[in-house]
Amino acid sequence: MLQSGQHPAADTEKATVVYQLASNGNHTNGDIGKVRSPSTGVGVAAAAPRRSKMLVKEFCNRRCILTSSGLLLVASGTFFILFFPIIFQDILHEELKLRPGSRSYDSWVSPPFPLAMDVYFFNWTNPEDITNHSTKPILEELGPYRFIEHPTKVDIEWHDANATVSYRKKSLYYFDEEGSNGSLDDVISSINIVAVSAAKRSKYWGYLKQKGVSLGLNVYEQKINVVKTAGELLFDGYEDNMVLMGKHMFDADEVPFDRVGWFYTRNNSADLIGHYNVHTGVEDIGMLGKMGEWNYKPRTDFFEGTCGMLNGSAGEFYPPGLSKERPIELFTPDMCRSLPLDFEEEVTIHGLKAYKYSGDRRAIDNGTLYPETACFSAGEIVPSGVLNISSCRFGTPVFVSFPHYYGADPFYLDQVEGLSPSKDKHQFYMSMEPTTSVPLDVAARLQLNIMIEPYENINLFSDVKRVFLPVLWFEQHVLMPSELAGEIGQALTIPSIVRLCGIAMVVFGALMLLWIPLERTFFRRRRVAGTIGTKDPAALNGVRSFALANEKPLLGAGDKQKNGKATTATAIVLVDKLLEKPEKQPLPDRPQSPQSAEPESAPLIEGRNVTIVKA
Repeated sequence: MLQSGQHPAADTEKATVVYQLASNGNHTNGDIGKVRSPSTGVGVAAAAPRRSKMLVKEFCNRRCILTSSGLLLVASGTFFILFFPIIFQDILHEELKLRPGSRSYDSWVSPPFPLAMDVYFFNWTNPEDITNHSTKPILEELGPYRFIEHPTKVDIEWHDANATVSYRKKSLYYFDEEGSNGSLDDVISSINIVAVSAAKRSKYWGYLKQKGVSLGLNVYEQKINVVKTAGELLFDGYEDNMVLMGKHMFDADEVPFDRVGWFYTRNNSADLIGHYNVHTGVEDIGMLGKMGEWNYKPRTDFFEGTCGMLNGSAGEFYPPGLSKERPIELFTPDMCRSLPLDFEEEVTIHGLKAYKYSGDRRAIDNGTLYPETACFSAGEIVPSGVLNISSCRFGTPVFVSFPHYYGADPFYLDQVEGLSPSKDKHQFYMSMEPTTSVPLDVAARLQLNIMIEPYENINLFSDVKRVFLPVLWFEQHVLMPSELAGEIGQALTIPSIVRLCGIAMVVFGALMLLWIPLERTFFRRRRVAGTIGTKDPAALNGVRSFALANEKPLLGAGDKQKNGKATTATAIVLVDKLLEKPEKQPLPDRPQSPQSAEPESAPLIEGRNVTIVKA
């Protein structure tokens, strides 16, 4: 029967539900969720439990994926942030260790780029005034005379027992005429090193021996100076009769050369600068590059005490991790000692941060300013600024300083004319990348000076005054190519990149872990409200199933109270609620059928009185 204001389709759907609920008064609670077709009686699974299971499964899958992915990202990101710097440091140390087949081995044996050495001569223009105490030596700087050096290591031997390697250095030098300001044929007036050496050797001899040396200088027509070409003074050398005589009078160790030249026998020779033994860092990365022995000895015989120790590196490798408070030391075979360099400032080279270490007054002090350096004086008490290496140069009174007496006591500048020290041109420094300790910019600059002093029993030097005469200075300025510096820079950015990636992984992982709670808090109500208010039939069926599932306990309670009538009445009320339209259109007037029965009161459902119409 139809009452006014009801739709036939709604009544049909209500009748289907009422039929199913009232067809068997002995329903169990598990049967309430099942629907049977009134026409066929075939049972199908109800939509509400199926949709609920599907929603639960979908929710669980999404939650499990988000949770597991979030935990994985947070754990991975934390690992990269905390532990990757340690891993990268270990990898870096392994790459820096010197051993056959390592990344640095080939460049250590032979540098991938040529080295340039510039030599500047001081042309002594007034040697005849050496006995005139009112006149200073006048010097004229000539050069540079540039030579291209191709160094290589020879006689390499690995010692696994103490993690060291032994070798010798051999270099080939080629004159670079285009890069030079002068020719090897240039004539230069310089100090007569043979005469000065002979006079210095006889300083502590007896009267007769000194007179014999004086006679020999006169016989061989030795003068206070010599005039030779630049090539003869450097690599070619020149013959001298007194040298030939000395080879017959003295042992070969005292006079090892048959010609005179500052760099004679250095070209294509592996014997001049000695035999090296350095640590490879395989067992201890902190020992990388440090000197072990030189000429088969753990110290030198040219200086006493701590000054004879082989401190520092051979100049090619340093332990990684530089410190501004700790100086670096460079062993130089030409000086037979180590040269300390102190931190000066931070600089940028090819976009890389570098620590610049430079030679200051402590590096060239001889005990005048720093008492611990007094053992370098070798018996000659002179103002600070020059280093006595005569014991290292076969007794020749050679003193080493920085070019143009840079950083030295003004006493030396006042002795001569023609010098003008400049930090940019004459400073000795090494700029090194602090993490790897790889040299990026090196300027090794040293000046050779000869001490001239009077000797009473030697006529050639009897009237001269004591003066430190500069002879030449040289520099090896090596700047790492930008390509190699770029490779180092890229390797050093890896920890920062990994750290940023780790932070991003932690952030995204945390968002994934918080997504489900945030979704429940801020979006669930809006989604449910939007679903209930929609006109989509599929969504509406879902709401019906949800409502029937929630009203299941009420239906069970009604069964106990009304013996089936309440069950039918409750079902009808639920169907009315689910099929209620927002706006009901009135049906056309029809003759109403007489009611077959009086209305009957029903129990309160959700606090409302309802009217049950009997079928």
